[in-house]
Amino acid sequence: MSMARSLTLAVLLVLAAVIILPLVFFWPYLEGQAPVIELGAPLTHLGRQTPLRLAIKDEQTGLSMVKVVLVQGTKEISLLDKKFTGASIWDRKGEGLAEVSLDIKAPELNLAQGPATVIIEARDRSFRGFFHGNLSRLELPVVVATVPPRLSVLSRTIHLNRGGVGLAVYRATENTTLHGVQVGGRTFRGFSPWPQDPQARLCYFAYGDDEPQNAPIKLFAQDAAGNQATASLTVRLKWREFKSDKLNIGDEFLNAISGRFAGEAPAERQHSPLDTFLWVNEDLRRINHQKITEILAKSDTYQLWQGTFQRPLGKPMAGFADRRTYSYKGKDVSASVHLGADLADLAASPIKAVAAGTVLHAGPLGIYGNAVILDHGQGVATLYGHMSEVSVQPGQSVAVDQELGRSGATGLALGDHLHFSVLVGGVFVNPTEWWDPHWIQDNVELRFQEANLPWPRPVK
Repeated sequence: MSMARSLTLAVLLVLAAVIILPLVFFWPYLEGQAPVIELGAPLTHLGRQTPLRLAIKDEQTGLSMVKVVLVQGTKEISLLDKKFTGASIWDRKGEGLAEVSLDIKAPELNLAQGPATVIIEARDRSFRGFFHGNLSRLELPVVVATVPPRLSVLSRTIHLNRGGVGLAVYRATENTTLHGVQVGGRTFRGFSPWPQDPQARLCYFAYGDDEPQNAPIKLFAQDAAGNQATASLTVRLKWREFKSDKLNIGDEFLNAISGRFAGEAPAERQHSPLDTFLWVNEDLRRINHQKITEILAKSDTYQLWQGTFQRPLGKPMAGFADRRTYSYKGKDVSASVHLGADLADLAASPIKAVAAGTVLHAGPLGIYGNAVILDHGQGVATLYGHMSEVSVQPGQSVAVDQELGRSGATGLALGDHLHFSVLVGGVFVNPTEWWDPHWIQDNVELRFQEANLPWPRPVK
């Protein structure tokens, strides 16, 4: 090889090294993937105090900056301006995750009621953009609303029994998105069933048999920004004690129950018939009630029934909220509360709907055996348990007095009977109120008359 060619090759190798080596070194800093901005929850309104939760991620070069700005008209307010730096500019990767938690207090920012925009920007440590990094930008249109809904009570004195139901009728402004009644730690959702009067609302609420004697009761209304108004209800609570029974159980009973639930009980709860019974009476009962709560999560806006519920046929065998203690060989081993009425008629007698409604559940339901649950609208539901046959399907509309199936002894029952329950807002209540025409007149129809509102029937 001639000297000239060797020199040319050397020059080319040097030039290649000058070009390629810096490119190899700087290449990781030239990545073009922008940071990812994730919202913890949708942000549509700003109330008196609104949380903003963000997670900003960049798995390549890491973050260099996060900004949050609130813009309304010509006003621009910086809510966050945070810089991220590594040990040096040559760090291959900076901080890859930033979690932002802000509480936006609109009244303190002197904002007007109405539209605004929250702008979120994040940059990474890439050398792209003339060393400014890749930019992610998220603009969130919001509505500033710091004035709570207006709420007024239309009901007069509500007479309420322990384990019973009350009906509140009230008015709330149309910006209300959530409303109802709070009893102790429970919240009962209200409904708006009068299209001709959209501010008129109602809420059926229960005073559960497990509530303490002085549980507070109040009406509430909340808007999309989280602003809440409350109002007092005039309630006269009648306290009553419930019946207590001690049931002596023997090996025959335990063997029957353990055999029936052997396929459902966990293996570790089948060491003895007593162990299986305890699981059925306590754990399975709790699981079933959680399932019922899920089934009742949705209810029709309108009352699908009118007037008094029909009383199911049969002789009363057990009442609502009876306290039961189970004793085995002279020792108390378990306890439960009977949340319904047991009614016994002829074996395999027809079980009929006590009021018009929609079938939410039809089939096996643990301790209740084969069961049907009907939604009657506005949080009111009925449950029919221990059936031998079920003749309806979920989603089916049923009329009052329509047959749902036949009585039986399935679930936690050894004799043919119907277990009948009424639930309001997912809480079991005393069913005898609902088949009492005087109670319906004084506690349902009177509420509508006081408010000068018609019975809230479905729109045809």
